Amino acid sequence: MTRVVRLRPWQKAALDRFVDAGSADFLAVATPGAGKTTFALTVARHQLAEHPGRLVVVAPTAHLKLQWARAAAAFGLHLDPAWAAADGRLPADMHGVVTSYQQVATSAGLLRGLSSDAFVVFDELHHAADDRAWGDAIREAFATARRRLSLSGTPFRSDTRAIPFVHYDGD
Repeated sequence: MTRVVRLRPWQKAALDRFVDAGSADFLAVATPGAGKTTFALTVARHQLAEHPGRLVVVAPTAHLKLQWARAAAAFGLHLDPAWAAADGRLPADMHGVVTSYQQVATSAGLLRGLSSDAFVVFDELHHAADDRAWGDAIREAFATARRRLSLSGTPFRSDTRAIPFVHYDGD
């Protein structure tokens, strides 16, 4: 069954900008409840149609891992929220996995090898910071990903640390 998704104006504009962007990294900033998950899953469907491969979603908590997997299923994307580094590889019968920032911090080297040509979505990326364990780990794990979509309602940190894969203009 095909699901029809009606995008909000900001989602459609952001999707167009994502498609036209030449960069590996894209940041979407929107308030809570604005539809960042729907936007990200629409982009993921587009990316996997254009470049078949793996999808990796990184979420802040175990509860959000389950929410992402359920939301992805409504888009026909099958993500394993129970994946663990002990599994050693990504499940062959799934589009990809949902992992947490904490899991990335403990298995960055393994994820680097598994996600070299993946499309990666960072949910609430502001939880990671350069020169901190989570930030350093996601840089290591996903440096070679094909494209990275970062989502946040807070595109800056109160400690003024830079956020990985976010490009800043000015100070």
